Amino acid sequence: MKPTFIHSLVNSPFEDLSLFVRIMRERRAFLFDIGSICRLKPGDLQKITDVFVTHTHIDHFIGFDTLLRALLRRKRPLKVYGPSNITDCVEGKLRGYTWNLIKEYPLKIDVYCISGDKIIASSFHSENRFKRIDYSFSEFDDIILREPLFTIRAIQLDHQIPCLAFSLEEEFHININKASLKEMGLPVGPWLSELKKAIREDRSGDTEFTASNRKYKLKELRDIAKITRGQKISYVTDVSINDENIKKIIEFVRDSDTLYCEAYFMEKDRDRALERFHLTAEITGRIAREARVKNLVVMHFSPKYRNDTDTPEDEAMREFRHPTF
Repeated sequence: MKPTFIHSLVNSPFEDLSLFVRIMRERRAFLFDIGSICRLKPGDLQKITDVFVTHTHIDHFIGFDTLLRALLRRKRPLKVYGPSNITDCVEGKLRGYTWNLIKEYPLKIDVYCISGDKIIASSFHSENRFKRIDYSFSEFDDIILREPLFTIRAIQLDHQIPCLAFSLEEEFHININKASLKEMGLPVGPWLSELKKAIREDRSGDTEFTASNRKYKLKELRDIAKITRGQKISYVTDVSINDENIKKIIEFVRDSDTLYCEAYFMEKDRDRALERFHLTAEITGRIAREARVKNLVVMHFSPKYRNDTDTPEDEAMREFRHPTF
């Protein structure tokens, strides 16, 4: 089964955080956190439509300038989601530059800040030199973006400051039965993407498609499409060790296909973790195990372990796969 979402960290676990998620067969990608993103190719940067920021410490937000520079002439808007201060931080970034020559540029940046039980929307347009416009708010019920293909959820956690965690869930996965396709004499091609889109949007069974110079109705083609459970990817970082945070995380990431989670300190340095409001690798492993996560990717390690033979990843994986009770 080919996955819908292709995902990987931009940098090593000892460097700035940024998770790049590409949607297969679409010119679209997401970023979860936006630390240094200099390793991304120009073509990858152009695909980014949505950025999800956990909090605005420098190692999670410094890459905004790189993305802004790459997208200035793009017509498609950039959407940024983040905690209660995200709009002020985006505005601060934009005010750091002089914009007297961009009136004819097309870029529009929409910003959505999660503040308590509300999502507050603002925008910045190049045509008016990125002057801030606040225009609406809506209730926040953990869903921040929903489309026929996927839903993105967020929860608010504590890192001494508010810090978000995110999950990306495919509504369901559509596999094309190649044997059935062959039996019907139908070719592989772009029309199959249109078929999948029609199924996701629950269009009428009389919706028509053209394949091999012949018209077919959706109801005639349903048997070549098999519906299975969709992907779930979760992203958690910079979290204080406390019972409330851990309980919320376990429920939020439950049954994820992949969990990306920080493991900043090792258990031997638990006191330091408490002082700095981070998880230990052992706790990260336990969270993933109790949440029945299929694949754990640990990230965001303290530089103090850079030359150690036993790493935060080793500790997290021991607890995830072989816990000692």
